[in-house]
Amino acid sequence: AVCIPIFLPLTILFLTCVSQSPKASVFQWPPRLPSTDQLWDPLAPMVLLGWIGLHALLYLMPLGKVSEGLVLRDGTRLKYPINGFHGLCISAVLLAVLLGLGLPLGCLFELLVPLAVSAISVSFLFSIYLYVRSFWAPSHALALGGDTGNPLYDFFIGRELNPRIGNFDLKYFCELRPGLIGWVS
Repeated sequence: AVCIPIFLPLTILFLTCVSQSPKASVFQWPPRLPSTDQLWDPLAPMVLLGWIGLHALLYLMPLGKVSEGLVLRDGTRLKYPINGFHGLCISAVLLAVLLGLGLPLGCLFELLVPLAVSAISVSFLFSIYLYVRSFWAPSHALALGGDTGNPLYDFFIGRELNPRIGNFDLKYFCELRPGLIGWVS
């Protein structure tokens, strides 16, 4: 529970930096560390938050069907929009249009390290928000395995089972939309 939140981001940064080195070898040791100005570019968080915002809008679009989840401990069932494939197709069309308009999307490779730093930062901030917010959730809304009393483990595994803002399921959205569709696109 302690190692993954620390070593996974470090591994991602290592592999990202190695991919941009001349030899691009994971056996290159010690790795070339980027300078601080290579870690940050103000465009990176704007691109990342724009991508997340686009997929939040696509999540809310009334496309596809709506399915009910499993029965929860309080007897209710949450509803989930099943429109991820529509979001993927719309994303692909938007990227094709941007390429057709001549936008230099190849510059995203130059932003790879700042994008990774931005994604890690946004993920940690969002995780902290969800962890703190879970203390105001009713007990029936907590995950059985995520409310152990060990703050490090509970932070890692997630205390609240289905954190939502209105009908917008934050965990469902983050697990499936921006990252997975981003990799495919």
